[in-house]
Amino acid sequence: MDRVDERPSGDWLRRERTRRRLTLAQVAQATRIRERYLSAIENDCFDELPHPVSTIGFIQIYARFLGLDPEPFVRAYKARVGSTLPVGVQPEVPGQTYVPRRTQSFVVPGLFTLLLVALVAYLYQQVATYVSGAGVALPTSSARVALTIPTPLPTVPPAPPTPTPAPPTPTPIPTAAPSTPTPVPLPTDTPMPSPTPQSGVRIDTEISGRVWLQVEADGKVVFSGILMPGDKRTWTASKSLMLWSGNAGNVQVTYNGKSLGALGPFGKVVKVTWTAPA
Repeated sequence: MDRVDERPSGDWLRRERTRRRLTLAQVAQATRIRERYLSAIENDCFDELPHPVSTIGFIQIYARFLGLDPEPFVRAYKARVGSTLPVGVQPEVPGQTYVPRRTQSFVVPGLFTLLLVALVAYLYQQVATYVSGAGVALPTSSARVALTIPTPLPTVPPAPPTPTPAPPTPTPIPTAAPSTPTPVPLPTDTPMPSPTPQSGVRIDTEISGRVWLQVEADGKVVFSGILMPGDKRTWTASKSLMLWSGNAGNVQVTYNGKSLGALGPFGKVVKVTWTAPA
């Protein structure tokens, strides 16, 4: 890993990304930061970046993704643009929307006022309906209501029960003469072949979370990219096999058929090399 000086620039991030063989599209998919913002950070084009609060958040996320300390890059950005974070404002995180406190303070009173106006309008409508209906003549007690007495339906006699047919007489089933069983020869024990000793290196991986992974077999890079939860990959080598992970806790490893658990702690960049047994 390259050593970061006191005034690192976006070129350090581009060099680290290139060394890991990652494209801007892969980084944008993993960090949810637009490619044009990532390119502007690498080229120190601060005029193409959004508000300084959002830009600082993007720098922190990008640096941590590459396994670098984000604080030197944040200090270098502040020194170049001459801006500081406002008091009480947090960096913007991709996928979340920042709502100023002043706007939030007016939401609840405005909603309460609208509900109060609607309630007053409803009560006024009910009172007006009641007052306008006071002059309607109600039916007097002398009004007669004609009642219709239903005519009883004629009674239908029940149908006679249907006779139940007698069950059929069962036909006897002829019995077959017992046959003499033919003896079956017992199987003989077949000697199992002795297991062949494992040669070379075989690494089986199972991914439990989004992770960047690079694999080198016998000193040659055979894979470098982003793996998703549920992915299972297997790599083999004759002499040595190296795994380099951006988040070791999301990679479960099995070495030559033996489960080793997680490659390392969550959130840590870990590089492990296995050699073929002698």
